[in-house]
Amino acid sequence: MPDRPLLSRREALAGALALAAASAAAPAGAQSDAMKALAAAAKAEGSVVVDGPPIDVVRDTFVQGFQSEYGIPVSYISSGSGASGARVRAERAAGKYLLDVFVSGGDTPLLTFLPAGWLDKVEPVLVAPDVVDRSKWKDGHLWYMDEGHTILRTLQFVTPEMVVNTKLVKPGEVGTWKSLLDPKWQGKIVAKDPSQPGAGTSLIAMLYMIFGPDYVKRLYKDQKPVLSRDGRQAAQFVAQGNYAVLLGPDTTAVDQFKHLGYPVDYVFPKDAPDVLSGGWGLISLLNKAPHPNAAKLFINWLAGRQAQQAFAKDVISASLRTDVRHDDVPAWVFPKKGVRYMDTYDYKFVTEQRQAAVEKARELLGS
Repeated sequence: MPDRPLLSRREALAGALALAAASAAAPAGAQSDAMKALAAAAKAEGSVVVDGPPIDVVRDTFVQGFQSEYGIPVSYISSGSGASGARVRAERAAGKYLLDVFVSGGDTPLLTFLPAGWLDKVEPVLVAPDVVDRSKWKDGHLWYMDEGHTILRTLQFVTPEMVVNTKLVKPGEVGTWKSLLDPKWQGKIVAKDPSQPGAGTSLIAMLYMIFGPDYVKRLYKDQKPVLSRDGRQAAQFVAQGNYAVLLGPDTTAVDQFKHLGYPVDYVFPKDAPDVLSGGWGLISLLNKAPHPNAAKLFINWLAGRQAQQAFAKDVISASLRTDVRHDDVPAWVFPKKGVRYMDTYDYKFVTEQRQAAVEKARELLGS
């Protein structure tokens, strides 16, 4: 980086905030000025603290990518979404404000961070020209998880909810959800534990909403599935032939076994909508952040094309940006026109519909 005098913390903060506030209506040139001022203010703060996915390649992308671009070190925490909520709650109860940016899955920011009042709105801090340009985003708009535009969503992709061992399941044998009720599959299914947040609850909620309570009881109770809280172990069970079918898979783990040559493959049942997810693609800005300008700069950087390009590849997902290439990503990841989908990152689904359905299903199952 070239040597140059840095603005004082107060000067940098004032300049960045003034430019950021006007950026939404400003022309592209002024937005570039806003980014320059924001970068200067961020450098004066010296670092940024990011809690992100517990995935090594993502850590490398975030830490090395941001530091290479702006010369600002990233302190990376990878505790996972649920653990992050518990940690931040304990920190704030002790009067400590240690986290700047939260990059996560869908549950924790919507069900913990947002109602607890820990977040500032993301929308007002977006000033990078290629980020605020709506033509760069699917359907011509930026995507937010909530009506207040507090949490930015950057990923959307099809996620398979069923995996089979191809040596134990013939092609077409489980082409529908209802086909899993065949007695021959009793005791041969492993499923994500629906008492845990994430894929398990979204799946059982969807099945309850579409097929009703009798189906859920027959599948999750009468078919005697093994319930797993360990996504990798569940994938291993099916890969090694201990079970024939996996419901609510950890696709990262399944892909690892596929690459090793195990006989596992995804199935997309035809009697229900395919499922859309947002994966790790939610970006939140903590209020009372220790490095507020570095946090805003990081968010603008991560929502930009280059960072999205790398991030989407790291997590085998599709970015909501229209200018991102998706090399080496399976075709099933991308939503197709004319196909029905259930978006499990829809605000109403996460905050209302899913929980109501899950509670009814748990009552039914006695769990």
